Amino acid sequence: MPSRSFRHTVSLTATLGLCACGGPDNTYLLDFVYGSDTILVAPDNSGSELAPATFVSLDGLFFKVETLTFRLADLRMDLPPEVRCQDYEDVLSPEMSCEDSVAGRPGALHLPDPVEVGTGKRLSVGGEQVFIPRVYYPAIDTRWVPGTPEHPSFQLRARFTYQGEPHVLEFAFQSDEPMRFERRGISTGLPKEFSDHPAAFGGSLDMDDGLAGTDISGCLATGDLTLDGNVLRLETGRGACADAATNMRLSIQRSGDLFTGLRL
Repeated sequence: MPSRSFRHTVSLTATLGLCACGGPDNTYLLDFVYGSDTILVAPDNSGSELAPATFVSLDGLFFKVETLTFRLADLRMDLPPEVRCQDYEDVLSPEMSCEDSVAGRPGALHLPDPVEVGTGKRLSVGGEQVFIPRVYYPAIDTRWVPGTPEHPSFQLRARFTYQGEPHVLEFAFQSDEPMRFERRGISTGLPKEFSDHPAAFGGSLDMDDGLAGTDISGCLATGDLTLDGNVLRLETGRGACADAATNMRLSIQRSGDLFTGLRL
């Protein structure tokens, strides 16, 4: 049975595997990840485990992410007034511009180039990791890169079991809308004892609610969802599941969170 942890517990844990490939202690490695707050509990309640790549439908089916890719551009982060760009000019990527605070207007970091992140894809520009000042950021403002059916803005492939047989959910969407990642619930800041450790910071997509309102089994039983072999595509939805694809897209677009984690 699934259980929900306090928000961010899984997201923080999931960042601990980030590569510590360089970068001074006064910087964050910038990245984007995805995850969930799902905890899997053994049938006999003998134990439990975090399942950061698993989300659950309304009827209790478990969907384990196999691959997930998303594309963003025009990343912008406001800087605290005390931060001066010149103090980080040797660290910032050449593709990232930095503006100091002027006349009450906050300073900002801006990365205009599109990036593709997700399963097995860490954020990089020109093949290089991106480092930013290790300061407080309330949000990351960005936008989706307009996609095509062959190369969508967001693409997901997840495995699930239905009536004892393995199946695959395939889902994608195209968008050019703004996307905001901001702190939700409990702060993900690192404890003070880790202040001298290499750290990562960035945006996270929360997959928890994508199918939380969709009865997949019920719609498959009534024909409101159909299978193409063993592949489920929400776009086939009608009747009770007519809005399944739209609801999943909106859930993802509204799920932007922030994470902070150690680079091991």
